Amino acid sequence: MALTKIDLASLSFNPFTKIKKQWMLLSAGSEGHWNTMTANWGGLGELWYKPVATAYVRHSRYTHEFTEGSDYFTLTFLQEGHQEALNLLGSKSGRDIDKMHGSGLTPEFVEGQPTFAEAELVFVCKKLYAQDIVRECFKYQETIDRCYGDNDFHTMYIGEIVACYQDQ
Repeated sequence: MALTKIDLASLSFNPFTKIKKQWMLLSAGSEGHWNTMTANWGGLGELWYKPVATAYVRHSRYTHEFTEGSDYFTLTFLQEGHQEALNLLGSKSGRDIDKMHGSGLTPEFVEGQPTFAEAELVFVCKKLYAQDIVRECFKYQETIDRCYGDNDFHTMYIGEIVACYQDQ
């Protein structure tokens, strides 16, 4: 497996199915002190004349403190065959167990940012904006009931995609 830096313009996929069906790993921190979590809420597009990714991290997640403390985060889409790793990384906390060892994935760094050797596609994102999602801004109570019954709200991160790597 070899990650190669590519031009964003060369990508051709449906971001809705990629994020919803394939899921992604959101990672943040620095070599020696970082964490990752599985995510399937996010988006890709253009904002402020830049290519951007949006990602959402609940306040209760261990990855939240890494994302808050970092200027960058990565979004990694794994090659097929790693559903068990995605399940583990989305259901267990790095506060409690060594998720990296248990996942069977191989940590790797691109542009100083954490990702995995089993990656199919990696976005390196520079944080441009962070905003806590707050109850008062919701227009429909049903969304709060369905997604935030436990009051564990997300922080929304908007990151400029500064680099893209693909398994070649």
